[in-house]
Formats: sequence, structure tokens, C-alpha cells
Amino acid sequence: MLFTNVEFFIFFALVFFYQWYVHPLFSNEEQKEDTSLHVFLLIASYYFYMSWDYRFGALILISTLIDYFLAIEIGKTEVEKKRKFYLILSLVLNLGCILGFFKYYNFLAHSINSASEAVGYSAFAPILNIILPVGISFFTFQSLSYTIDVYRKVIPVEKSLIKFALFVSFFPQLVAGPIVTAKTFMPQLFKKVKLEDVNFKKAIRFFIMGYFKKVVISDNISPIVDVIFRNPENYGTSALWLANALFVIQLYGDFSGYTDMAYAAGLLLGYELPENFHLPLKATSVTDFWRRWHISLSTWLRDYIYFSLGGSKKGYARHKINLFMTMFLGGIWHGANWTFFLWGMYMGFFLAVESIFSDLKEKYFKDPFIKYNYIINFFGFIYGIGAVTLACALFRGEGIEKALLMMKNMLTFVPGNPRPYMIKTGFTMFLILFIGHFIGHWIYDNKKDFKIPYWLEVASYPFIILGIAYFTNDNETPFVYFQF
Repeated sequence: MLFTNVEFFIFFALVFFYQWYVHPLFSNEEQKEDTSLHVFLLIASYYFYMSWDYRFGALILISTLIDYFLAIEIGKTEVEKKRKFYLILSLVLNLGCILGFFKYYNFLAHSINSASEAVGYSAFAPILNIILPVGISFFTFQSLSYTIDVYRKVIPVEKSLIKFALFVSFFPQLVAGPIVTAKTFMPQLFKKVKLEDVNFKKAIRFFIMGYFKKVVISDNISPIVDVIFRNPENYGTSALWLANALFVIQLYGDFSGYTDMAYAAGLLLGYELPENFHLPLKATSVTDFWRRWHISLSTWLRDYIYFSLGGSKKGYARHKINLFMTMFLGGIWHGANWTFFLWGMYMGFFLAVESIFSDLKEKYFKDPFIKYNYIINFFGFIYGIGAVTLACALFRGEGIEKALLMMKNMLTFVPGNPRPYMIKTGFTMFLILFIGHFIGHWIYDNKKDFKIPYWLEVASYPFIILGIAYFTNDNETPFVYFQF
């Protein structure tokens, strides 16, 4: 069930109508919390997730029960050894038995078999017919954030299984984020929201913006990216750079479009999800890019891996290694393929080197850099987006050989220009993204706002919908991050 198809609109309309118009007829207005509404939303969330495959429901239930009961055990005792044992057990069961098995087992089996055959032995690791559940990395990380925060005594143990299960499975952000932590979402379950508190204007704006990003920007770029990445050896340097740059835009439109629609759906049900993108294509370095791109993952990696490794408190060299390792593990999180291992190492290397450079700049070159700030930011943008674009050969590449060949041909001149339709589509999308980021910078960074009369905004919706429909690609493309 995709956010962009009719089935979701019918499903969400029914959920919305029941929550705000039917359920109040049977609920007690005096109650501060409405457990029966939580039960309804939990059932709706499980139905949404099981619409892909009914077996997915059992998996998310198992993950939920593991962390629910282990967190209770952590909260029962003050004995550090016992607390740590239950935490480690949660990590092993979630990362090893659930995420590790479904996402990484066949990758490891293939790698072992390839290594075995390379030294003259036959393959011995069985390859299993495993279906990768959509969004498994997202809900596993969400559930783990709760156990870790209970262990750290950041949040109290949640006694209600219904509330905790709803936190893990809340359908707007379940399959592709943003990654929601218990400390930010659970408190919202204790507040009783009324229909008049819902910001409809904001929610509709975000949903339209996300829908536009997905079906107009991402889905129209997807065929060009697929053609070039499928056979990169047939294209020259300029075409490969164009394909990688378009993939950045495709991924941005696809992923930020999903999270915009998820944010809107959450708002309409009375819940606010965290920001996941903040104008990432105006980043002036790789580090700045990761402050703006998939913010919920960057924050999760910082809070639960980087800080656990010691952060910047273990000495200068260890700090840089921690930066590298955090991003390396972030690469592995993205997928079971050697390309993601290399991509994580690539990004980790840039984060560590940029941190060293930032230290030197702060110590020796602070005043001159401030004086020429605009010039430095311009070249920083060229460098930062260029480095991210080059890395897309690894992130999107169909196998490590094709990915490395693409990077090699991007860094050395190879003749062969892109087709005219690729340039036309690429230029149009670059222009749309430039205008969008300019407006976003004006509104969010400079704290400006459009004062549009409400009647005019409502009257414009039919024309916006018709415009989006006109430019929508005929082929329905699944969201890219469903595979993670």
C-alpha cells in the first residue's frame, strides 16, 4: 500500500473518519488518555504493514515483544550486570536474529561461498528464500532506541504494551521513516488531541509537496537513472555525472517526498514526526550534507553509536575513528552489499577528514575564512555535492564492478554524451530543485512566510492536483527506501 495509490487514500480516509468522527461518540471526554483509540490505531497500523505480506505482522510483533519485556526487566533491577545483560540480549536478538537474518544472511552466505570457491572448495553455505520485510531497519532501530534509553535511564519503562506497540508500528512512518525514537514519540501518546488542534493547512501543504516530489520529480527521473546505471560502460563521463546527479535528485524526491507525506499523515491524526530533511542540496560539505539529509538516521547514529563509542571524549585520534566507524556502520545499515560497505567507508573517510580540517581552520584560519565566507561556501558547495554525487555510483551501482567502473570513468575523461531527452529532463529537475531550495531557504532559514489568503489556497488545490496529474509518470515506482 503506497502513499501515492488509491488504496492508501481510502484506507487513510477511513482511519481519519473513524478517529475524529466515529470514535468520539463512544469515548469518555473526561479521560486524559484514550486507550481504545490507541488500540484502533494499532490495528490499523498492523493492517497497513500486513498489506504487503501477512507474515510481516508476526515479525514486527516479535520485535515489539522482545524489547517490551526486556525493557521491563531492565527497569526492575539496579544491578548493572543484569541491566547490561538484558540490553545485550536485546541487541543480539534485534540486530543478530531479526535484522541480521532477514537482511544479511544471504549476503553472508553468498560471500562465504564465493570465498570458498575461490580457494578451490565447493560452496557449502545454504542460500535461503528469504523475503526482506519492508522497513525492517526502521522499526528495528526504533524499538532498540527504547531499550537503550531505558537502560540509560533517559525514559521510564512503558508498562502499556498497546502504547509501546503503537510507537513501534505507527503506520505513517513505519516503512521508510523518519526513524522515531521513544523519547520523542511516546510522550505524545499521553496527550489527548482534539480535531480543532489539527493544523490542516500545514498537513495539506506537506502532503502535496511530498506527493509532487515523488510522482513528478523522482518518478520522471527514475527511467533515465535506470538506463545508465544498468550499463555504465556504454556511457561517457558527462553522462555518468548526469546520471549520478539525477540519482541524488531522484532519491531526494523519493525519500523526502515520503517523509513529507508521512509527516502530513501524522499531523492529521494528531501526532508530530521529526524533521528528516532540511534543504540538503545547499550543503557546503559532506558533513553539512549529513546534518541536512536523513536527519533522523544521522541523529540515531550519533546518539546510539557515536556516543556509545566515546564520541569526542576519548582523545583526538579516537574521535576521528569514531566518526569514521559511525558512518561505516551507517553504510552497512543501508543494505547487504559490498557497495554499501565501501559507501560507508567513503562517507566515514570524508567526515573524519573534514573534522580534522575544521579543527585546523578553527585554530589557524578562522578570521580569513570568515572574511571570504561566501566564496568559501560556494566552493564548499561544489566540493560537498560533488563528493556526494560521486558516491552515488556505490550507493546505486548494480554490483561492485559496475560501481567502481562508473567511478573510474567519472574521474577520467571518457567520450560519450547523454541523450538530449536526458539533458532536457535533467535541466528541468535541476531548475525545480533550485527554485524549491531557494524558497525553502527564504521561508525556513530566513524565517519568512507566505501570507496567502485561506480561500485562495483552497481554490488553488484543484489546479495543483490537475498539474501534478498531468506531469505524473505512467509507471508506478515503489519508494526507494522500502528496501532498507
